[in-house]
Amino acid sequence: MKTYKIGICEDDKSQNEHLTQMIKKSCMFLSDRHSNFEINNNFYSYEEASKVINAGELSDIYFLDIQLSDDLKDANGIELANLIRKRQKDAQIIFVTTHDELALMTFERQIEALDYIVKNDEEDKIQSKITRDLEKAWHKLEEADESKANLFTYQVGTNFYRINCNDIYYISTTPFPHRLKVVAKNDIGEFTGDIKNIQTEIPSLIKVSQSYLVNMDNVVRVDLKKRILIFPTDEKIQFAFSAKRKIKQFFNAK
Repeated sequence: MKTYKIGICEDDKSQNEHLTQMIKKSCMFLSDRHSNFEINNNFYSYEEASKVINAGELSDIYFLDIQLSDDLKDANGIELANLIRKRQKDAQIIFVTTHDELALMTFERQIEALDYIVKNDEEDKIQSKITRDLEKAWHKLEEADESKANLFTYQVGTNFYRINCNDIYYISTTPFPHRLKVVAKNDIGEFTGDIKNIQTEIPSLIKVSQSYLVNMDNVVRVDLKKRILIFPTDEKIQFAFSAKRKIKQFFNAK
């Protein structure tokens, strides 16, 4: 299970400690359900944070106080977010502030913050928001990882499973409405979904019938006369007559 790292930058010591404890509480709640989280960096100023970040000691999720100093001339959390964004396109940034209007500044700078937490909100509301933001950040980071690693994720109940798209043999419909089956090199599973959406999500899969999306790279033999595809497991599926030309073109191109 992957561990996502969290960085905090809050100049007020007591507020920093309180925010840290609230984040730890949310991490404990979510770690049983998703990936693990850990706080790997805790800063009290722009200078301290920028030095560590420029040295390459990065986090995946950042909680940043917008106003890091009483002196408005000093570098603030928005400038720190700009520095982070230049180094980490996929970093998830949550701003913490006492001023709602300061959130407009982040929009004008096009920082693409995940959320804003207002310090003077009720504590229960802040705690819920931290938990929700960590969960949203986890999903966004997972999506970024999948797009880089060519991974497909499906959900069964409260569990999530990840498969390398290159290992998929086929995805098919089942006798049950909105229930799909995935067969891969080392995995077989069923999940709720729409085969049309899967075709959009994994364009490398070829539609060979109304019921099957196939990874042709994992087909070991084709019987054009009987219209059968054969996989490494010796499993056979039949393809539609309309897919015959498409399948021939695929193998001729190889």
